[in-house]
Amino acid sequence: MRRGAFLLFAFLFSWNNLSAQVSVSRIMADTDRTEFQWEIGYGNTIEEADQDAIRLLAEKAGVNVTSKTDNIQIDASGVGSENFVNKTTSVSNTYLENMHREILSDSNGQKRVLRYMSIEDWNNRDKASERKIVEYIDAGRYAPMIEDKIRHYAWALTLNHYYTGDTPIKIDGEVPARQWLLSELRSILDSIVVRVIAVEQDKQNRNYPYKVFLDFTHEGEPINYLKFGYFDGGGYIDGESIKDGRGVIAMKQLPETFNVDIDCYNRELARQMDPTVYELLGNVTPLEGSSKSIESRPEGVKPRKEVVTTDESVASAVKNKLGEVAKTHVDVKEVVNDEAPFTKLMTEIVGSISELSSNDISHHFTPSAWDHYKKIVAEGNPVIARTPEYKFIKHDTLVICRAVPLKLKFKGNHSFIEDVVFRVNAKTHKVESVAYQLGAKTEQTIMAMEWEDAARLTLLTFLEDYRTAYCLRDLPYIDKVFANDAYIITGRVLKPSTKKFSDSVSALQGERTVYEQKSKSQYIADLRKSFISKEFVNIRFEECNVAKGFYAKEGIYAVQVRQLYYSNNYADDGILTLAIDMRNDINPLVRVRVWQQARDVDYDAEKMIETTVSTSGGMN
Repeated sequence: MRRGAFLLFAFLFSWNNLSAQVSVSRIMADTDRTEFQWEIGYGNTIEEADQDAIRLLAEKAGVNVTSKTDNIQIDASGVGSENFVNKTTSVSNTYLENMHREILSDSNGQKRVLRYMSIEDWNNRDKASERKIVEYIDAGRYAPMIEDKIRHYAWALTLNHYYTGDTPIKIDGEVPARQWLLSELRSILDSIVVRVIAVEQDKQNRNYPYKVFLDFTHEGEPINYLKFGYFDGGGYIDGESIKDGRGVIAMKQLPETFNVDIDCYNRELARQMDPTVYELLGNVTPLEGSSKSIESRPEGVKPRKEVVTTDESVASAVKNKLGEVAKTHVDVKEVVNDEAPFTKLMTEIVGSISELSSNDISHHFTPSAWDHYKKIVAEGNPVIARTPEYKFIKHDTLVICRAVPLKLKFKGNHSFIEDVVFRVNAKTHKVESVAYQLGAKTEQTIMAMEWEDAARLTLLTFLEDYRTAYCLRDLPYIDKVFANDAYIITGRVLKPSTKKFSDSVSALQGERTVYEQKSKSQYIADLRKSFISKEFVNIRFEECNVAKGFYAKEGIYAVQVRQLYYSNNYADDGILTLAIDMRNDINPLVRVRVWQQARDVDYDAEKMIETTVSTSGGMN
């Protein structure tokens, strides 16, 4: 690989290190506040004195959690109480990121704390906030997926609510940002339709007898991914998610109507990706239009015991929208003439998941496939997300079953909808591997390529395995699939500290991305450490761009995708570029793996193929 194509520069930010080097007497001598902005807080404890100092400094900055309560409403239940002080402290400590602290000697039996900022940081605080607001607005404007538009606009609106600059932020120099964001969000939310398309009833399940299947669309198109909440008849459930427009919920009762609340802010994702937004989100209420009232029994949908009934008109429309990818699968040349044994196999597996059968199904799997399957079942607590409609595809010696839809539930109330692909040996009828299916649009991009069937299915299968390995934290597979001399660039987004009292420069500096070139052994060792701390990993591939080599480069593929990585303790959103050597299709090798926070418009999958030279010993 030409190394020049992947030279990445990490730009370091310079920050003023004031704390240890600046004397308290020098700060307090600046009574005119020409060099520093500072305040002294008093209290019975250090924490109370610190809160008092932060509050005083925040008031000077114009940070007030009780202002501007019209459309993003601030929770006022704690006004005038200790709860109000804590909220003020939390918000202001986040907003005034470069604030420093010194503990002073007691005065009249009270603790004293000095909080201060340099005049430069003080004057730039609104500029920094304005930059972040504009960045989120631009990200939302150009985001191809509606769920990302919603999140970016909602985060921009949250930050704008606390913006204290003298000049209001305007869009295109005319419309106030707040007004523009509210209008855009209302328009998007008004265009989202949520419908019940099927209901399944199990009268033997006394706790949750109803399984309700939902369809989420925006302007008639399936929404790829959203979080939502609802009342199940006994309590409120949040953290639910959809995939390719489909969601499934369990309910204790089935009233004529119920509400589905769309999570516009995605607070859990904000906790990992933007601590400032995360802190501020504790003081906002849902946006107008985000709560959808749903008919539980639209015409044609009547719950029956252990049977899914559907509104034929809605179900047909959904199938047409989501059937594009399925149609390309069916169009492959090699078909399965006798589907009966494979249908029987999948029926037994699904019956085991649904607990309709207590039969041991381990004999249907090879040892490695059984290990993967057990991990999915053990970690994800799966339930069938809808009645499967199997599609069988012949690929080399395998019959691929696409797919079993599962709802996976993890600790911390995190849920995901995943379609699980089973690859079965055509002769032995044993499952040789299982994997999470890619999203519909990503699949469609690959299957629409004007390549031979084998090439499309080979790349599709590899990307499914690659994604699944990270979701299941399968280090042996990752170790096997990376070439020993692989060129690997990793990136990690560093966030500002969310600790209430933090004076170090590294903790106070803003978000930055650190890139590092690693050897395979370094990369695997770092992954091992990372996986240990994670309860779950969920990866989405979107905005896929692929290319295939020909002639001397036959068997070499390049893939560039937008990857959203989400776990219980870390999340990022960036561009993943892979060069994959599949000349030995039994043992594909990743030769190049590069992660960047933003897309390089001058370097896509086609360019990677152009600059990749095939040699007998590998790629360079």
